[in-house]
Amino acid sequence: MRTTMNKNIPLLGLFLLSISAFSPLHAENTFAQELRAECNKIKSEAQLGKQAYDQKKYQIALKHFENQARWSSFCQANADESQMKISDRDVEIAFNNVGLTHQKLGQTQWAKAWFSIRPQSSISQHNLKQLPTVRPKTEISGEYVQYAGFGEWNTVKVKAQKKHYDIAFYGLYMGLRSLIYGPNMGEFETTMTKNKMQTSYQYEQCHLNLNFSTPQQLTITQSGEDNSCGFGHNVSATGRYIKVK
Repeated sequence: MRTTMNKNIPLLGLFLLSISAFSPLHAENTFAQELRAECNKIKSEAQLGKQAYDQKKYQIALKHFENQARWSSFCQANADESQMKISDRDVEIAFNNVGLTHQKLGQTQWAKAWFSIRPQSSISQHNLKQLPTVRPKTEISGEYVQYAGFGEWNTVKVKAQKKHYDIAFYGLYMGLRSLIYGPNMGEFETTMTKNKMQTSYQYEQCHLNLNFSTPQQLTITQSGEDNSCGFGHNVSATGRYIKVK
């Protein structure tokens, strides 16, 4: 069912970062150097995103706003080394700019996912209420996501075959330095027959249960003595996932 999109979705105002003078960098402090270089790009990413948004070039705007959101949250978390003042509201605005752009692209579920990262935010609550109602699909196949941190997502992709579904999980642990040095990763694959709504995956003493409670939501629980499941350090597949496409 095609939903009617609101053609007059207002873009949230761009936040201006208060950047203090940087202290002299030590040659060995590679992380701080790279961090500050990326943090200094946030304002321009926001401006380029707004420019593309105003020109209705939403795919281009999405790329810039995703960078704004990713680095705003990361630079806030590393404030001591970034030496940049970024408020919670700045980050919320950045997340919602991504969501509003997805909404313009007709990607309502992706918009909902971004608005839901910080559901306590008044900005997010307002935008969630503005989303159009989408008729639930009965088909399980598609992509499900769970927020991993710093603008990145754990994903579960479900692909329909003749008599079963192929299911692939790709997960991340977004540590405090992950956007510079990279995240820890983990993945697994399993299958589910088409007349079922549940399946499982086992790795040594780790057992994961996948429950598609509805075609729009997936919940993964874990049991067993092996907490790692063969994943990278601190990577976890457990929790609730929402379908975005």
